[in-house]
Amino acid sequence: MNTVKKIILYPAVVTFAFLLFSYTYLTRDPEQSNTYSNLQKGFADPPAIARPKVYWWWLNGNVDTLRLKEELLAMKKAGISGVDIFEIGVPASDRMIPPGPAFMSPESLKAIKFAIEEAGKLNIDVGLNMASSWNAGGSWTLPKHAAKSLYYSKVLVKGGNERIKVIIPLPEISKKDRAGKELIPFDAQGKPLYFEEVAVVALPANIGKNTLDTTRIINISGFFDAATAVLDCKLPSGEWEIHRYVCSNSGEPLMLPSANSHGPIIDHFDSAATEAHFMFMINTLKPVLGDFKNSALKSLYLASYEARGSVWTSSLPAEFKKRNGYDISKLIPGIFNPDLFDKETSEMIQTEFRKILSELMIRNFYRKAKKVANTYGLKINSEAGGPGLPVHNVPAEPLKALGSLDIPRGEFWLKNTRYNQDSLNVLQVIKEVSAASHIYGRKIVEQEAFTNREHWQLGPLDLKPLADRAFCEGMNRVVVHGFTHNPSGTGSPGYVYHAGLHYNDKTVWWAKNKPFNDYLSRISYVLQETGFFSDVLFYYGDKLPIVVGPKNAKFKVGPGYDYEMINSEILVRDLSVENGKLVLPNGQKFSVLALATEDEMNAEVLVKLHELAKKGAIITGDKPKNTSGYSKQLKDKGDGSQLIDQLWLTASKDPDVKNFRNGKILSGLSSLQILHASNISPDFNYPDNKRLVMDFDKLPILDYTHYQKDDIDFYFVWNTTDKWVSRYCTFRQQGKIPEMWNPVSGEILSAPVYNYKGDLVEMPLTLAPYGSTFVVFKNGAERKHYNSITSTGSHPPLTEVTANGIRFLEPGNYELKNSKGSEKVVSKPQIQKLEGAWDVSFPKGWGAPEKVSFPELMSWSRFEDTGVQYFSGTASYTKTFHFNGKAAKNQRIFLNMGDLSKVGEVWLNSKPLGISWAKPYRFDVTGMLKTGNNIIKVEVANNWSNRLTGDAITGEKYTNTNLTSLGRLPWAKVPLLESGLLGPVTIQTLDVMRE
Repeated sequence: MNTVKKIILYPAVVTFAFLLFSYTYLTRDPEQSNTYSNLQKGFADPPAIARPKVYWWWLNGNVDTLRLKEELLAMKKAGISGVDIFEIGVPASDRMIPPGPAFMSPESLKAIKFAIEEAGKLNIDVGLNMASSWNAGGSWTLPKHAAKSLYYSKVLVKGGNERIKVIIPLPEISKKDRAGKELIPFDAQGKPLYFEEVAVVALPANIGKNTLDTTRIINISGFFDAATAVLDCKLPSGEWEIHRYVCSNSGEPLMLPSANSHGPIIDHFDSAATEAHFMFMINTLKPVLGDFKNSALKSLYLASYEARGSVWTSSLPAEFKKRNGYDISKLIPGIFNPDLFDKETSEMIQTEFRKILSELMIRNFYRKAKKVANTYGLKINSEAGGPGLPVHNVPAEPLKALGSLDIPRGEFWLKNTRYNQDSLNVLQVIKEVSAASHIYGRKIVEQEAFTNREHWQLGPLDLKPLADRAFCEGMNRVVVHGFTHNPSGTGSPGYVYHAGLHYNDKTVWWAKNKPFNDYLSRISYVLQETGFFSDVLFYYGDKLPIVVGPKNAKFKVGPGYDYEMINSEILVRDLSVENGKLVLPNGQKFSVLALATEDEMNAEVLVKLHELAKKGAIITGDKPKNTSGYSKQLKDKGDGSQLIDQLWLTASKDPDVKNFRNGKILSGLSSLQILHASNISPDFNYPDNKRLVMDFDKLPILDYTHYQKDDIDFYFVWNTTDKWVSRYCTFRQQGKIPEMWNPVSGEILSAPVYNYKGDLVEMPLTLAPYGSTFVVFKNGAERKHYNSITSTGSHPPLTEVTANGIRFLEPGNYELKNSKGSEKVVSKPQIQKLEGAWDVSFPKGWGAPEKVSFPELMSWSRFEDTGVQYFSGTASYTKTFHFNGKAAKNQRIFLNMGDLSKVGEVWLNSKPLGISWAKPYRFDVTGMLKTGNNIIKVEVANNWSNRLTGDAITGEKYTNTNLTSLGRLPWAKVPLLESGLLGPVTIQTLDVMRE
């Protein structure tokens, strides 16, 4: 018979205590490893490598060294450990920001040196962008190293018995780029300074659409005299088009350089161009900085490749022939006009062209850049391989390009609407970056974070869901886009880049921002120091372009499972089989390899799949029709289609596990079906786990990611909703002890309720709106705990884990069970609302009265005084209230701020409680309240939006900025944002249930 003990509790809502958990308590168990101890310490105080970086925008090259120093100090105080100096221009409509010196000029170098030296004094690492704006290049780029394209001229001739002798003119090449600037230099004869002949071909004139065959194209390059431009040859009867193809500069400019820094971008497919560009930068910086190893300059940054014109490079024909065994000249007409050939031939031409460009870009740009930089003690980071089409003409295979770097970087936006033809969000570039970092053995997954055009609308809590989603896709270092440098006298909010977060020391809530940066750092640290776990490995194919999109967009397993991605290079070179598991050199193990659907499969991949299947790997995917590329092993085995027929097996609708390791590749079975048939439970699950992450309107209730180190498992779980959520969650763990690691507060606590069910651990999990936690499993002696908690609803009650036990966050009747019996709990919240008026003080000189009385808490935007409505800044609330309560032995007392916008800091009886930026806005005030009168003080910081709107409406000039609108909406029409302390503010007394 169960022993029933009835306990009446008086809980209400509770606090995330801003206290670090006692190391003595955590390390007293002798079985805890050094790994565990080190992870605790790093979680409590994350190192610099885990802390956020920022893009440090230097607009128009206009720099003030006094402000550079002030900004670095502000970054250090806020918990930022790195910057990427990023000089950039401003749109033509922006006439407020005067131009500074040309990038890399002597005056520019003085500022760069000053910033790097000052950063070094503060132990802030510096990266330097490799151009003014993006795409590598500059005014120093010679024509032979500048970006190239392919041009052609066309002449009609008649073939027959007579020889043809005709001038084929040089193709028309514009001197000006898209912006009308002359970036292609010409000689006195009107010819480009740089051009070279590629091919002269003849093709039948007046042919129908999609009817041309390569056998009817004649390469007549050997009969063309480039010096005289004369073609002398015989052609068969009929009308012919003679095409003369010439490689010359494209005039592709730097995207948005500062006013004095215009120039062409380099040929990103030419090793000599890459080396020339890097050596110019290094040779210019070295006399100023000395040995880079002794400076704060640690990396050179290559922003995303965003060229938009057609591309060519001198070595392409030779590389094409080396790769494919035949000449490209007969295919060139199809590059310009795909409609000439039938669909299959046209797609083949485009595919092979892209593959060549990809190989050249990876080898001659990214790998060459890394080699040169590493020689001088510097690292390379880049958004290699993306964002892709249709935003930019990016030819590189993303995983291979990202894997060629020291530090891969991606990006994610707020509210972007850029999708490709497959409905993949091309500005959510995270999953591919984390996969590349994992499979190529890199430690860091950087993300250009929070890019948006929501100027001064957002606070830390608005950013948290974006960050948590990115963490669940693999981000482990935040690079905030961005911190705009402001010279002295620019006012507030000052100059900013036209996109991004405006995350600088002029941001209203900047002084209260360190706890948010600490949050980002704690999660980043754990994900950096551990290894990603998933059940499925997804081979994403060989056909370019490849756009991955968000997690579960291009590929998905099913709710409760995750996947890693792999490309041809790593699959062929590194993937092996051990005891039926697919294994990578980094230690990652997978139960299933899933294949992308392709009509043609890379020949080397096919051979490797055969090898893996024979060794017992489980592989699933649609059967291809043929192979592409070349493999000596495949040649030895005979025709590729024969091996395909030999390998693929159409699986039964009722799969038999015995057939999974029979040396075949399964068709007709998804990876999810295979996992279920193999009795591999979801890694993380809860009852209503139905949806998979794609876009924010399709998120599951709880999202997760799973990382491991030694025998310790970390599940990062976040609530994707703006409501409190409680669920019975299962984790695929056996015999390990669960803990809760709170990334907001830094607390580490034992889980008080959990139960072992076969290969699963079930436990109730409560998360605040947009809340998140690590659920950590480790080996060790089992501590006292409850096995279950029940209530009348389908989900567990809202509870909170504390160092002292369990707190219930809502009224009700509950039952806790363990091996000894059960205990019934009656939860009755008691709340004292702080009624009446609040005194609110505003700083001088910003349009609001110095002091007003709010009869009740409300948004500043709804107050009767327009100075308060339009106020942007930090206001201080004070109130005296009476308290007669007293905490009993098992009780705690909490101060709940209700709601606020955007960040709050609280004092009680002149004692600081701390900064609160995430819900719930609460503090433990046990022992701090006095019987009788108490004084509460709350500082709340909002954003600049309301004051910008007010200035636009009234004509007042409290603000100064270069942005005249919010998108297409002028500031005068931007709705006022909720601001200030919104409440209700309550005092809550509650008991703690102890095990």
